[in-house]
Amino acid sequence: MVDKIRNVTIVGHGGCGKTSLCEAIFFKAGVTTRMGSVEQGNTIMDYDDEEIKRKFSVRLSVGYVEYNDHFINLVDTPGYLDFAGEVYAGLRIADNVLVVVDATSMVEVGTEKYFEAAKKKGVPVFIFVNKMTGQEINLDALWEDMRQSFGPGITPFQLPMGKGSDFKEVIDLVSGDVNAFPSDLKEKALKERERLRENIIETSEELLEKYMSGEEISDDELLPVLKNAILKQQVIPVLYGDAKEVIGVEELLKAVINFGASPSDAKPETGKLEGNDVEIAANPDGKTVAFVFKTFQEAHLGEVSVIKVLSGKMESGKEYLNVRSQRAEKINQMYLIRGSDRKDTPSLSAGMIGALVKLKETRTNDTLSDKDFAVELPPIEFPAPLVSIAIIPESREDQDKVSEGLNKLKNEDQTIDFKYDPELKQTLLWGLGEMHLSVVISKLKDRYGVNVRTEKPKIPYRESIRKPAEGFGKYVKQTGGHGQYGVCNIKIEPLPRGGGYEFVNQIFGGAIPNNFIPAVETGVKKAMESGALAGSKVVDVKVILYDGKYHPVDSSNLAFEIAGSLAFKEAQLKADPYLLEPIYELEVTVPEEFMGEVIGDINSRRGKILGMDSEGRYQVIKALVPLAELYNYSSTLRSITKGKGTYTMKFSHYDEVPAEIAKKIIEEAKKEE
Repeated sequence: MVDKIRNVTIVGHGGCGKTSLCEAIFFKAGVTTRMGSVEQGNTIMDYDDEEIKRKFSVRLSVGYVEYNDHFINLVDTPGYLDFAGEVYAGLRIADNVLVVVDATSMVEVGTEKYFEAAKKKGVPVFIFVNKMTGQEINLDALWEDMRQSFGPGITPFQLPMGKGSDFKEVIDLVSGDVNAFPSDLKEKALKERERLRENIIETSEELLEKYMSGEEISDDELLPVLKNAILKQQVIPVLYGDAKEVIGVEELLKAVINFGASPSDAKPETGKLEGNDVEIAANPDGKTVAFVFKTFQEAHLGEVSVIKVLSGKMESGKEYLNVRSQRAEKINQMYLIRGSDRKDTPSLSAGMIGALVKLKETRTNDTLSDKDFAVELPPIEFPAPLVSIAIIPESREDQDKVSEGLNKLKNEDQTIDFKYDPELKQTLLWGLGEMHLSVVISKLKDRYGVNVRTEKPKIPYRESIRKPAEGFGKYVKQTGGHGQYGVCNIKIEPLPRGGGYEFVNQIFGGAIPNNFIPAVETGVKKAMESGALAGSKVVDVKVILYDGKYHPVDSSNLAFEIAGSLAFKEAQLKADPYLLEPIYELEVTVPEEFMGEVIGDINSRRGKILGMDSEGRYQVIKALVPLAELYNYSSTLRSITKGKGTYTMKFSHYDEVPAEIAKKIIEEAKKEE
């Protein structure tokens, strides 16, 4: 049975037609009698409310077909980079990757990015050139673009007959009869077939030797070598078709069945068992090991855990160990899944993908295993969230529910994060892009009834000083009984950038008793939490306590704490204070034609270009940019580069805010006070 399974993760840039291709496969395999449409919101794979509303995929979806005595699991993934986490989850369990290229748009940035991830995974990669009935297709330019993007291993498996409205079918170059090729295409077909043969021969020393000595090489000798070369990614088959017109779909399925990897062909997973590496081969008779690669909530089922069984057999009614929590999970219901459809199954054996429901403590990245085989598998490496927005619950009721809703959504999607920032007094929601955050906020409302409004995240400015100064703090309060009495004198000096904070006690002769010194420092630290300019934290300051007075009866920790705070505030104002802002390292990857505009935009954001490098067909621009200028950057970059630019950013350091800008920030802070 394992040899008859094909697990295929489908990747490609947004809009290339992955979900439509799944529809065409379901139609061709007899699952449906009519094809659904993304535009009409009635496809099998895009069934989430957000996907129907937005008309594009926002999460991975699994669907199976039985075709030519084989069981094929399709994992459809989103194309937009805002939902890249879903793609990496799909790639994590892939035995084969199908890269979809839009014939009318050449190779786009998402396609290239996910192709590289598939290459790194080390599984067979197939390329399906979709939308061949589209207008203005230049196949020669497309091939050259694919060769540059995907490398010399790309190999034509077919020759498309016509293009645009004339595209009706494909010619099989692998096993088709050369003599049956149309006369007007025969010369090109023979040339492409020779290219296919040469690519196969180059992967085998034995065949290469025969070829160089002029010996004839038969198709029977080539086919086993071809399968092996595809498994090793030495050959990457290129097929053509049109999902909406259901052209080339049957040929694609046959190629995946004949040349794709079964779970037993795939490289075994490596896990950790009692600290040692152990290989998990797809053996139905081995110890049971399953990996949870997706978790989501469904209205009538509750939490659904989508798993791939890597070894052994998982059976309904049995208990398995959650290796992370070390708790047993009883499997009550088990399903084969096709979009939102569920089919009960009593068991799932090695290589199969299915869904479990209502597990108590299991989540994405968990391993379920036999109790005597507690092997832990490496987690999916999700991209870190880049973009933040501040969210404000609309009502007290929403405030009570917002954390619960976000926690559930984070359990589904580990590329989101949220936290309350006490310094900024804002709840920040993080994601991979503005579109991603928009989906999260929409799900909060529709699924959990939580209404929030959004605002720009505040910037964590800092304050520092340019010169030494002195401060005097006095807190004296006389009442009928015990009063309050605390007096202190301090000096402050600037430390180098990044120097943080230093407190020096230079009290001599008992001017302030030792037991009150910590209270003075506490007061200083509290004053530094909210500086005199814009209420931001004060940094890079040395504080020297050198004198003071106390009262034997009325002095207290509270009095000296207040005195310390007053002394620091006075000293800071005299020390030529200034404002600092966070500077981020920005790395932008763009096609060369957009470089000028992207650099111009970075410059307009007060950015400083550090340099540029080439990365294949792309240019990587490195810059330092103030965080305050990076709000909505992902939308701007998408607009400038027509969706072809990507970026990463990370904190670098703090730097002084220019005087004019600092003035506005300080005025705004005073207004808020």
